[in-house]
Amino acid sequence: MRTYFEPEDAEAFEAAKDLLIRRCTAWADGQAVDRSALGAALDFRHHSVDGRLGYWTASLVEEFLLSHAPRTLAATAQDAAELPETLRLLVGYLHATGLADPTGDPLPQLDSAITKAATEFPAAMADERNFGLIKFWVMTAIRHGIDPDDDPAMGQFLDDARAGRVDYDEAVLDHIVREDAVPPERAVTQLPVSLPAEADLAEVAEHTQVVVQLRALADWVGDGRALTPNGNVKLKDARELVALLDTGDTLDPVIGDRVFRTRSSTDLSGLSRLIELAKEIRIVRVVKGRLVRVAKTAPLLHDGLALWTAGFDALPTPEFLLCEGALAAQHSQMLASILDDVLPDVLNTVYGMPEPMPVIRLAESVWRACAEVFVLDDLDPETARFWREGVAMDLRWLLGKLAEFGAVELTVGSPAPMYLADLNPSWELETGQPAPLPPDTVDRLRAELDGGPVELVALTPLTTRAVHARLIREGRHAPLVGELSNAEPAQLLGALAEHYSPETAEVEITEWLAAHGSQPHELLEGIRGCPFRTRAAAMLDVLARYVPDPLSFLQELRADEQLGPLAAQMLVQEGELTPDDLGHEQSMRAMTEQFIHLLEIGGADAVTGALANFPADEAHDMMAALLASGHPDQTGLGELRDLVHARRPDRASAHPLAGVSRRTPPPGRARKRRR
Repeated sequence: MRTYFEPEDAEAFEAAKDLLIRRCTAWADGQAVDRSALGAALDFRHHSVDGRLGYWTASLVEEFLLSHAPRTLAATAQDAAELPETLRLLVGYLHATGLADPTGDPLPQLDSAITKAATEFPAAMADERNFGLIKFWVMTAIRHGIDPDDDPAMGQFLDDARAGRVDYDEAVLDHIVREDAVPPERAVTQLPVSLPAEADLAEVAEHTQVVVQLRALADWVGDGRALTPNGNVKLKDARELVALLDTGDTLDPVIGDRVFRTRSSTDLSGLSRLIELAKEIRIVRVVKGRLVRVAKTAPLLHDGLALWTAGFDALPTPEFLLCEGALAAQHSQMLASILDDVLPDVLNTVYGMPEPMPVIRLAESVWRACAEVFVLDDLDPETARFWREGVAMDLRWLLGKLAEFGAVELTVGSPAPMYLADLNPSWELETGQPAPLPPDTVDRLRAELDGGPVELVALTPLTTRAVHARLIREGRHAPLVGELSNAEPAQLLGALAEHYSPETAEVEITEWLAAHGSQPHELLEGIRGCPFRTRAAAMLDVLARYVPDPLSFLQELRADEQLGPLAAQMLVQEGELTPDDLGHEQSMRAMTEQFIHLLEIGGADAVTGALANFPADEAHDMMAALLASGHPDQTGLGELRDLVHARRPDRASAHPLAGVSRRTPPPGRARKRRR
């Protein structure tokens, strides 16, 4: 049972959704359950920016009940009245079964958020201004007696609406058209990162150039400094500040035998950028022709880490990082115009990488981003090459400025093999990965990377911390090693199985055990209590990878009532056992395990399809034996029993113990996409 699916993995998500709805309804124990409302809540999370079904916060509760549902659910406020309580049931079930994401809000906080939003929910659902465009026309059709599922009638209704023969509130429709939200796109999954202690990061921030400069600038401003009529720093003051702040500007530059006098502080790009940055983060501001300090942000100057982070968060503004203007090259102006989008993507790309990234790989990504926004196909080959190389040069300039800021580390060395892998002719593209690079691009990049040492870039810990915080604000999933120390065992192992690499999972388990003073075997209780066998298998796989002797660990578990079938299945998949090595009882339970997995992953059709080639009597006898095997998953056995009674399959497939090869990643352990 996974709680995360790629957008293109629609069939697997639908099967998981059906399973969750079925199990949650049973867990409700007679309480009235709106299955369509459960489905709507799961769809809301699946189609979100992060896609985690088990991740809920108070803000997501509010968004679902007061924004998403009113915008998308084609139901009246009265018909949808039970939606808040259905959501309460779902989050309760997720927490009771260990499926709740451990980084989400605690259940009491979610309960309070649902109670609060429930009071506003009827009005939000009834207000047509909250409708999405599709819902507006569906509800209008219903109001006119049209069944939205009747395609001919709905088509005629829309024709009548276009012809002006349908009565509707035009003001409301205009409002909806202006406000109709674009559905969020699924963001690329980020790998877990590790961060130093906050105290260590604060110490580093105190000594960064930008923190020293901003404090010195604020001290210099003091009670205020007069500006020129155009609002610029006076030239005399600028000359003083260049030396005081070490901005890197050259006053009265000499070129050849000529001296070019600095005539304005605006000629000093380093100083200008620093002052603009100080204005942006509200350390200083302009009042009546004077540059003055802002009293409200004075505490920021005393917190080096917060000051550095505030400055970093302001960086995606083009004028801070690129010199635009009439003299700037066209490729520089092009990059500057989309820097607000490009810079976060650049940082996200480098974020979490285990090895420094070749700048030329990053430059290619930036060039492709430019090509997605601007029409560059009309450029002749030589001009396109000049622009591409110019964008790469601009990127290097940008990275140099970020290095001065303390945001990135630039080095020269051999690229890690991971940056050459997709340039290999034998590389196989995986689901969800970007389209392959054009052959000429592949050849050029491979030649450059194979040609010797190249420029490499990595984020500093300060930037990793800042980017992580921004990703979280955007609602993205950005795991942080160590943040699961307070999770329940089932939540810990489930999260590691779905989102962590073996290396970071090992660190996370070690920190959890240290925090709880426990031994690895104590995590087994979380697996025993998991009501989904596919998820329990993935969790057991994570724990088996952690212990010193995985095979002995699994052999010991063969006698465990709850985990024995899983351990036997894993040993067979590892090649340590054959089906013939299992006794009759273990063999039957192992076969039952496979069918329960099949039911959880693929639903009823997958099981009946697997039985479709056996003669009816043989299929019936085999299923009867499996149901009487004494397998510990009574819920799974009950669902298999209901399925057999409901469908009476005629035939079955090959030996169920054939299973999934151990070479195939277990559920939730598929390779992650990278930007």
